[in-house]
This record gives sequence, structure tokens and C-alpha cells, in this order.
Amino acid sequence: MLAIQGIAKAGSGHPGASFSAAEIMGALYFRKMKHDHLNPHWENRDYFINSKAHSAPGFYGTLAVADYFPDVEINDLRKLGSRLQGHPVRYSEQQKEHSVPGVEYSGGSEGIGLSVSIGIALANKLDNKKNHVYTLIGDGESNEGQVWEAAMAASKFRLDNLVAILDRNRIQQDGFTEDIMPLDPMRDKWSAFNWNVIEIDGHKVEQIIDALTKASSVQDKPTIIIANTIKGNGIKHMANVPQWHGKAPPNKHTPLLLEELDSEFLIAPSIIAGTRENYEEKVRAAERGDADIIHLDVMDGKFVPNITFFAETIKKLRHITSLPFDAHLMIENPLDHIDEYIDARCDIITVHAEACDENQFGQINHKLLSNGISPGIAINPSTELPDWIYSHLQNIDVIVIMSVDPGFAGQKFVPKILPKMALTNRKLRENGFKGYIEADGGIDATTLQQVYDIGARIVVAGNAVYGSTDIHAAIIQLKHKANVALERRLLEHATKLGIRVDWMKTRKHILIPLANELGIDEEFHAIKE
Repeated sequence: MLAIQGIAKAGSGHPGASFSAAEIMGALYFRKMKHDHLNPHWENRDYFINSKAHSAPGFYGTLAVADYFPDVEINDLRKLGSRLQGHPVRYSEQQKEHSVPGVEYSGGSEGIGLSVSIGIALANKLDNKKNHVYTLIGDGESNEGQVWEAAMAASKFRLDNLVAILDRNRIQQDGFTEDIMPLDPMRDKWSAFNWNVIEIDGHKVEQIIDALTKASSVQDKPTIIIANTIKGNGIKHMANVPQWHGKAPPNKHTPLLLEELDSEFLIAPSIIAGTRENYEEKVRAAERGDADIIHLDVMDGKFVPNITFFAETIKKLRHITSLPFDAHLMIENPLDHIDEYIDARCDIITVHAEACDENQFGQINHKLLSNGISPGIAINPSTELPDWIYSHLQNIDVIVIMSVDPGFAGQKFVPKILPKMALTNRKLRENGFKGYIEADGGIDATTLQQVYDIGARIVVAGNAVYGSTDIHAAIIQLKHKANVALERRLLEHATKLGIRVDWMKTRKHILIPLANELGIDEEFHAIKE
């Protein structure tokens, strides 16, 4: 969000490259790398070399969120005298006014960053340091011969402390890479240079983290992670469109672009729903169907009147998929059992406000954060959030508002929960909550739009997914309904800003397929006239 804000205000920059690498940079700085914003030259730090340096706005945004400099400074992007220039400058104490803390490499010319990384990795090995060098390279710059010379050198010197990450968005400055200079088969080429090769979806944080973890255990050879990404990911009319490689959006569009980025939604099938086939197959079917999260309802027969499964079952399911596990603990005394679910490698763990007090939740929260797990808290339809929760908001990632009475699958959505959900969302945002509201219970293609409109961004769908004979089609339908709701909100916002026609022209290839559902067929016809 900071990246697009800075680019739009500057009137220049590279949104496409910034967005394709956003999850990569985020996973490195917030889940993997050793670094210290208070001591950028800490000798035991890991290094990040941004060889595709035109993605500077995204890099700056990551550094700002990691507290290397105030985020308001992004408004100075590319201004004369600003230290946030179009290509980053390596930080030095002698040039504090012209360089950014955390930047290890002065980028600009393509193809050089990997060679610089090799020098750092070699020096660290000679000094017997145990840190890693992470290098982000672009597929456009992979046209450069120096990249392949560096690939040979890294292999020759067995640099297992070097991890290159290829942002494989398949677009470079003048068009699609495979039209300009075909690069495939990339996996085979890097393997032929004796690199350890891992290929992933570069927008799936869980896959990025898993790949980085695997890379850290490789010995005697460097690793490259081929991250398949989408140029401009996150802004639908920019996604996979070459013209947005280095084009800034109009500044008047900024509020709409920020709203879109803030409106990411995730579909989370609940595996207790539907027929009673084994859970393993349900997880596999959800992954094949393009689900975003696997929702795991844990019931103990005490806090709720039903019993499902416990941590041991989750542990057995964990190897099946890298999709995030969202464990909803409907159990008494969650503090007594939280270690079991941490050990089961859940990614989100939610406990009920009705099952713990502030002191217990504080202990749970600390344990989860210490283990890199996103904490959540849930409330039943008849329960309000306790007042003490507001002092913990900065450390909570998910708040679940039940839209059915917990304990049984297949219940109907409770419509009276909508005003409560809207009011709770508003109060949370007013108090600085930055995480997700999750709606759980009775969600289908109709009720999804209702909860989306009032702020829910994770939707748990049980029978709407597993009650269908075509799970993939069911998930696609849910995502389509959320997309329609998003486009309607953006159109309403554009109208308030007085830029509706301009927005529709910019967004036309996204809006035209939805025109009938949005009721804008005649508007489009008038615009064409």
C-alpha cells in the first residue's frame, strides 16, 4: 500500500515489479531474515540484495513497515533531495541524507546484484559466519550474460549460504519475456548450473517460507527459488499487463487502489462439513479447488456439545498441503492445550473470548507470537468482545465473529448477526485493528456478499464447498461473489470522489464481464458513445 501511494504521488515508478515481489519481501523481512532496524550494520545479519532494483517502491515500503524509516517518508519518493530515489542507494553513515538504512546494494543496472551477492557470501564464509545472503532477481534481467556467469561462480564455490529468488512474473520493460527473449525451461537451466532449484507460487506466503526453510538446510550448493508471480498482483487492472511495468496511476485513483489492496479476501473451507469422507481427501480437494486456507474446527464436547478432532489429527494432516491451517479452538481451558496446536504447526490459532480471561489470553498470545503463529480470538453470536481485547489489538491478526451458534456443522446463517458484525468491525478499526475479520457459519454465495460488505475478509465456508459435487466450481463461485462485491464498493467510492467515468475506463476489462451483475451495461454503452 505504501508503494502505490508513493508511486502515484510521484507520478512515476514501477508498480508492477513492486507488487509481484511484495510477498517475497514480506516473508523475508518478517518471517525469515535476521536483521535489526536499530543496527543496520549488525555483523550477524542476513543480507538482502535487491538486484531488480526498479522494484524500489515495494522495497522501501517493506523497510518502512520494518521500522527502518518513518512510513510517511514514502511521500517523498523520487523527489529531488529525497533519499528514496527510483533505484536504492546503499546505506552509509557518511551519506545518511542520501541513503536508506537497510539497503545493502546500490541498484540500477540489470544483472549485477547476483555477482555482488556472491562476493558477500564468499566473504562471510571466509569469516566463518552463519548468516545467509538472499538475492531477488528479475526474469527480464536474466537476459544478461552476467547472471549466468554468476550462476557458474556460485556453484563452483559451493555457496550454500546464498539463496537467489527469481521473481518470475514473465513481463519485462518492453513486453512479455517469452516474446522478447524466451527463458524457459528455467528450472532445467538452473539445475544444469548445479543449483538446488525450488519452484513455488510466489504469492503464497506459506510456500515462500517453506522454500526458504528448505534452502537453509541445503549443503555445498546455492539455491534458487523460482517464484511464479503476477506483475501488478493485487490491483486487478494492472495484473499481467505489460504497460504497468513502469507506469504510475493517476494520483486521484490512490484512494481506490488503497481500498482494493485493503480488501483482500480469503476463502477457508471447513473440513468438518459435508459428507464424512476422510479429512485428508477434503484437504487435498480444497487445495485443488484453489482454496486460500484450510479451516479446522476443534470441538471438545464441553465448550460446545459436539466433538470433532484434536491436535494429533491436525499434525497428521499437516504434511498434505502448504496451505495455511486456521485452527478454531472451541474448547475449554485453551491455555492448557495451546502447546499441542503450536506443535501441530497451525498457522492461525483462534481461541474463544468466552473460554479465557485477559491474563490467560495474554499468555496464549505470547506463546503464539513467539512461535510465528497468528493469534485470533472468537466470539459467539450472543457475545460481545470484552473490553480488555482493545489493549491487545496490535498483536491479534484475526477476530472471528460467529454467524451461527458454534458446535454443529450445516447451520443456517443468522441474519441478525450482520448489524453486530458491522458495529464490531467499525469499533475495531477505530481502535487501530489492522487484521482480518473472519465470518464463520452459514456462509454461501448469498450470505458471503452480505458479510463482505460489512468488513469480513476471511470467510469460512462449509456446506457451500463440501456440499457441492464440484468443489472447485463452488470455490470459484464464492470468489466471484466477493469480486462482484468489491467492484460494487469501488464504483460507489469512485462516484463519491467524482471520478466514476474515469475509473470505469481504466477498469473496463475487469468491469465488462461483470457489467450485468453490477447493472452498468447502459453506462458502458454511453461511455463508448
